Amino acid sequence: MLKVEREVILAPMAGYTHSAFRRLARELGADRTYSELMNATGIIYRGDERELSYFTDLERPIHLQVYGRNPEEIAQAAEILVKKYRPDAIDINFGCSVKKVLKAKAAGYLLQFPKEMGRIVEETVKTLKPYGVPVTAKIRLGFYEDTLEEIAENLLSAGVAAIALHGRTAKQGFTGVANWKRVKDLKEMAGSVPVIGSGDVRSWRGVDEKFEETGCDGVMIGRAAVSNPWIFKEYKEKRDVKVSLPERIDFIVRELSLMWEFFERERACKVIKAHITQLFKGIRGKARLNDAVMRSKTCAELLENLQKMKEEFTP
Repeated sequence: MLKVEREVILAPMAGYTHSAFRRLARELGADRTYSELMNATGIIYRGDERELSYFTDLERPIHLQVYGRNPEEIAQAAEILVKKYRPDAIDINFGCSVKKVLKAKAAGYLLQFPKEMGRIVEETVKTLKPYGVPVTAKIRLGFYEDTLEEIAENLLSAGVAAIALHGRTAKQGFTGVANWKRVKDLKEMAGSVPVIGSGDVRSWRGVDEKFEETGCDGVMIGRAAVSNPWIFKEYKEKRDVKVSLPERIDFIVRELSLMWEFFERERACKVIKAHITQLFKGIRGKARLNDAVMRSKTCAELLENLQKMKEEFTP
């Protein structure tokens, strides 16, 4: 049985929560991590992508996350990942609502078909049983409308080991407000199966509120953690943490050096730019700083510009 006890968890976010960032988040106090989502068909026919599947023991407990369209493919891809990497869990993504994924009739698209979601979990649980690796699911309230009860019933009867719920429908995307009352409802339905709530947690102060309001077992932080990974430290120490620009730049350089373990060097420098602009949020003069980052054409130029910024802002 998977144990989740009052954990604060780094949510999976495509383009950001790779191995390097997950390690740094764990250092800062995140209790659990999830990989970015991986396409089941791609894993079976082309092999897994190192940038997405790579992790170290420092990131454990880690859920490797897969998505796809049918039970057999998802179960087969999960088995490939389990044999190769031995993660702590396989997570099936039923929550991603980006257009490309919905067009492929995968992930969030399947929220329209709760019985099929149940079949996917059941097949994956059966396939992974000999390895002792649990199967979890990441979901939303429904597709067009809230159909949580039907979704939960199918996943729980299929043997899901934990459910992470983002309190919006797929069609809402990130508009409106996440409905945490439904996280509470899900916990009441799930009984001893861990429930992790997600959506709109913007500061460390909100975390305990969510635990108290819902009785959930974990709180997942995504967008807020990308721009402020120190939120985990703040929660653990119950205090605001002020992080200067030079400290943020040290974080960026360290993240980049860890990325070079599993990214081609110049590609890592391109990929990290999106994260740098997130980490500069709220910094005075961020437009000028972001411009210098985006204009950097090579790793050498990027590192040189970061060093210049650090020197300029060091008292």
